[in-house]
Amino acid sequence: MRSYRSLKTELSTKFKESVDKNNFNEFLKASKTLLSSWKENDFKNIVELTIREVLLDLIKTGANITFLERVFQFSIDAAIHDAVAGNAPVLVIGDMFESSTIAECEKYFSFVESRVEVFKKDIFFKACKNHLLRSCNDLLKRLSRSQNTVFCGRILMFLAHIFPLSERSGLNIISEFNLENTTAYSTKDDSFSDLVSEKSDGAEEGEISSQSHSPVTIDKNLYQKFWSLQDFFRSPNTCYNKMQWRQFASCTSEILTVFGSFKSDDAKLSKWKQAKLPSPDGSSVYFAKYLTSPKLLELELSDSHFRRYVLVQFLILFQYLTLPVKFKLESYILTEEQQNWLKETTKNIYKLLEETPPNGETFAQDVEKILQREEYWNAWKNEGCPDFKPLSDKAEIEKRIKKRPGDDLHAYPNKKINAEAIKLWNTKPNNWEACRSAKRNFVPTLESYFQITSEGEESPKRDMTDSKYTWKALRLLCMKSPHIFTANTAPAKGVSEYLESIIQKLAKEKPQSQQDSATVETGITEDESMEDANDEFLPASEEDSKEEVKKENILTKALIEIISEKLQDNWQAIALKLGFQEDEVEYFETSFPDAKLQTEQMLTVWMEQDGSLPTFTKILQSTGSLNTVLSILSS
Repeated sequence: MRSYRSLKTELSTKFKESVDKNNFNEFLKASKTLLSSWKENDFKNIVELTIREVLLDLIKTGANITFLERVFQFSIDAAIHDAVAGNAPVLVIGDMFESSTIAECEKYFSFVESRVEVFKKDIFFKACKNHLLRSCNDLLKRLSRSQNTVFCGRILMFLAHIFPLSERSGLNIISEFNLENTTAYSTKDDSFSDLVSEKSDGAEEGEISSQSHSPVTIDKNLYQKFWSLQDFFRSPNTCYNKMQWRQFASCTSEILTVFGSFKSDDAKLSKWKQAKLPSPDGSSVYFAKYLTSPKLLELELSDSHFRRYVLVQFLILFQYLTLPVKFKLESYILTEEQQNWLKETTKNIYKLLEETPPNGETFAQDVEKILQREEYWNAWKNEGCPDFKPLSDKAEIEKRIKKRPGDDLHAYPNKKINAEAIKLWNTKPNNWEACRSAKRNFVPTLESYFQITSEGEESPKRDMTDSKYTWKALRLLCMKSPHIFTANTAPAKGVSEYLESIIQKLAKEKPQSQQDSATVETGITEDESMEDANDEFLPASEEDSKEEVKKENILTKALIEIISEKLQDNWQAIALKLGFQEDEVEYFETSFPDAKLQTEQMLTVWMEQDGSLPTFTKILQSTGSLNTVLSILSS
């Protein structure tokens, strides 16, 4: 039996030759031949060790990146063919990261990015997810958030693609804050004394003039208030403390006032150019956390990008304070005064964002949409982050869209189902469209709903104790009859008695209107049988005395129907003369489609309230419409 060292040396040679030829099958065949007598676990361990050792040799000798990518691909192919363990590709890429510089790691990371779908397969994901997460986190710890921001973003985006949304390791379930993210700023008086002296000395030759015309003086008080807000941003729960809330609200109001006083510079027109550090690939990208020198605050306040950073931080903090978060303490509650302050301040911040160039309005709208989406994510986390189950089958999606609501009921044969309900649900695929159908727009007449019969016939009995019937009756009277609007100061008795009186009045009006139509030549008629609907609610003594009084010279309904057509042009002026208010006139205009109906309704209501024909004649004479009415009556 050959020694382990000789077998391993020969296998490494075969592997290098296969990588050079880019022929994995040749290496797989050679390894099975050389290690045919070895057990399966030993076979996998030797092949994995060979791949990792050859990789390190290639990195030491400065091999081409193409060869390194082939080694990584060979490890994936070996795992697919069960020649190595499923986590071997992650161990290989981890060796590459640990033995390379950050600039090289940025290039090697593209090997993993381009194979996201490969790592999502079951053969890799179950075996690799923990090792992959550990390798990425180790790499993130080596990177600078200010100089390697893009690379950090690539790693986080890769993890977001590879892991499901419900993966607990990336959710911050209990809403912890990164309290280590501190912002150091100066608290010594020397820094501000130097700043004052520099302003008094003036600009040196070749130096850009300082902000000599600044609307706000940058002093120690403003400087410390501004940077102290970062403590509230990194730990929002401190705002629920009464004393700290006062400090936060005071600092916020003052800083927002300063932002409103400073004119922000457009990034394209600003004289102040951002310092850029060259990145390894030649592009200049630099993201500084914060530069907290007192000398720079005046420039930062007028910088549009800096202003946006701070204003968006305010909006994120305000959203957290107002939203219900599952792991907040019960004592973390804002008062009504604090909530109103947050609403007003939020409006002010959005206004400042809209005024900040470039494209301020668009930027403010985008921020608002992003924060609205965050509310959905917050609600999802409050529910315990349930798994998402997307529909992968297109046919299944179309089936669910086309399925009618009533079809779901057939899946439950043991339950009693109303056949009429199923028929109603399946009338149209879209129930909202069926509800908007013109056939559903109907209102019954008063005679049909109250079942009012002609004179002499016995009317059917109605159940006035049915709340549904009385509610619909009152709704119908509001639309069709003026009697419900008649004024009365007497105490009311009950809805059922009131409706009975209305129905009796409507029954009496029906034959009376026919009689009035036959005697319209005289223009005046006595309506002795007509009673006020509200008489039922008067005391007995008043009721008896009122029955003895005959209503002579009363404006009749038949007369109203005849003269309304001639009075419709100036009925608003007549209505005001009759004592109607402007809002009542507006009600008639909006409730009825044309002027004739508006005139009829106005006169009908007045008839119920007063109805005196002499009074009506005087009103017509004052408006110049009397001759028109007399000519109608005499014709």
